[in-house]
Amino acid sequence: MGTWWTEIVPLMTDKQFKENFRIKRSTFDDLVRIVGPHISKQDTNYRAAIPVQKRIACALYILGSTCELRAVSNLFGIGINTAGILLHDFCDLMIDLFLHKLIKFPTTDAEIRETIQGFFTKFDYPSCLGSLDGTHIQIKPPLGAEPDYYNYKKYHSVIMLATVNSDLLFTYINVGAPGRCNDSSVYSRCTLYDVVRNSIYNNYYIIENNVKICAHLIADSAFGLHSTLLKPYSERSNMPKEECLFNYRLSRARSTVERAFGTMKNRFRCVHKKMDYDINNSIKIIKAVAIMHNICIMSGDYSDLDWDQPNPIYKKQMFNSQTAHGNLVRQALTAYFVKNPL
Repeated sequence: MGTWWTEIVPLMTDKQFKENFRIKRSTFDDLVRIVGPHISKQDTNYRAAIPVQKRIACALYILGSTCELRAVSNLFGIGINTAGILLHDFCDLMIDLFLHKLIKFPTTDAEIRETIQGFFTKFDYPSCLGSLDGTHIQIKPPLGAEPDYYNYKKYHSVIMLATVNSDLLFTYINVGAPGRCNDSSVYSRCTLYDVVRNSIYNNYYIIENNVKICAHLIADSAFGLHSTLLKPYSERSNMPKEECLFNYRLSRARSTVERAFGTMKNRFRCVHKKMDYDINNSIKIIKAVAIMHNICIMSGDYSDLDWDQPNPIYKKQMFNSQTAHGNLVRQALTAYFVKNPL
């Protein structure tokens, strides 16, 4: 038992290593170097401590696979409970070390300008602070609260609300809202809702038809329209061409958040299936996976093509709330797109 780790893994090609641990060897080595001092344990009189490389590799294997802990424990030659402890220790550490350092919404002048420029360069979309969306992750619901976590897709879940920049990096995450909630209600109760209304973002704008188009988020129709959050026009027959154009241009830029969710779930498959942990541990694992997603992108460790499988598309609950000023800003941006074709 455990010969897979001691005898097979050292002989793996780089491709085989990434298939099993979902990250490149160089990314793994960086993790060991940075995280190792915080996760290492001392030998005792009764047993030798599990080496740092093995501790991290075991956690990554669990995050990247659909295996039960029993199978993982056999591969690494450790107990089932030990495998679970290694996973949770790793996730706790990743959150403590990196959550607020690597998942950071743009608030400084340099961060705001870089984010806006990224969307403009890649998608010809101006004044964008990020693409916003929510995704459902299947979980074992808390006893007695099953109805709260039963979502419109007909399974129990928690919601991960996130913003993403043009590089597919998560810049904000909110994890744990019960699946019964809709994306818009989760957004209206989270800190991001107030952050984007800060007057600092009014300093970053373009003007079209005498209307200021200030820095804003973009989202789908599940959210309410506001000058700080623009969404598509409602789909209907005989839509004006300019509204169709706006929807297309917004959709191109907004695809970043869908791609980020898809890449994260297909790389770290533990969040692509039902998570059989208690609710607090599930939330912790999801946060750690989001951090690992960012680490991979920052390291140039991109997902393999065969991991980029599309996620199932569900008809979302629409939210028709809008403000007059939000509608005015959307009309001005529509005029901008008409004047500035791709």
